[in-house]
Amino acid sequence: MDKKIIITGANSGIGKAAAIQLAQLGATVILACRSAERAVQAQQEICRLSGNPRVEWMQLDLSVQSSIRSFTAEFRQRYENLDVLIHNAANFDLSMKEPLLTNDGVETIFATNHIGVFLLTKLLLDKLKASAPSRIITVASKGLTVYPFLGLEFDNLNGERKYDPQKAYYRSKLAQVMFTYDLAERLQGSGVTVNCVRVTNVALADNRFNHLPVWMQRLYRLKRNLAISAEQMAKTYVYLATAPEVETVTGGYWDEHNRQVRSNRCTYNRETWQRLWAASEKMIMQQA
Repeated sequence: MDKKIIITGANSGIGKAAAIQLAQLGATVILACRSAERAVQAQQEICRLSGNPRVEWMQLDLSVQSSIRSFTAEFRQRYENLDVLIHNAANFDLSMKEPLLTNDGVETIFATNHIGVFLLTKLLLDKLKASAPSRIITVASKGLTVYPFLGLEFDNLNGERKYDPQKAYYRSKLAQVMFTYDLAERLQGSGVTVNCVRVTNVALADNRFNHLPVWMQRLYRLKRNLAISAEQMAKTYVYLATAPEVETVTGGYWDEHNRQVRSNRCTYNRETWQRLWAASEKMIMQQA
């Protein structure tokens, strides 16, 4: 498979598992990671396990807009085409008590999980269009089903009025679903598809939640007993990235069984899509 595929946050978990599976299929996989040390370790392991030397890494911090711009500039110099962009990286640091703003003035969870995705996609769209048929894959969470009435608060995107890190996380994931639906419509006829993965309860390594309070660490360990593996969840990433039968399917929300499912009711509101797009544009304007 002669494909160029970017996976953000690919040094661990589902992203790393997907990188291994895609490399085994013969793709050139670019690991877009914040930590150089962890990226190099992952690159070496993925090459070894897949038998594919075409696994490379590039530094990217999705919470920092200048990092995103540097990444895309370097990518353009190094690669002619881009076939698949997988937005796997996410911030789910639920230990934060107060909103932490980035240097770009955006709350860190929202910056990483939505604004970074929005900007990275925007800066690579011409590459994706030139490489069509090509695919964009975003990632949300099955945990949104616990909050069926949760909506975006446009006067509180940075935690200006009140802040709850768990709700901040799930609102960032709501934004990803809406962004998927909106972008899929905007890209109709371009040959670029956009689909979103609904990640279910996935077993995480202990070091992924060391930052959490002790009671929450215990909860995650209990949840892990009922979880699927990162390798199982990664199969949906790989399906959406490579399966011929979904080459022209766009605007879908997919579960771990490769089935399209419904998302929260508010995610289908087109007026909210437009407000989110405008708010996202405003949050990247200072770096334009």
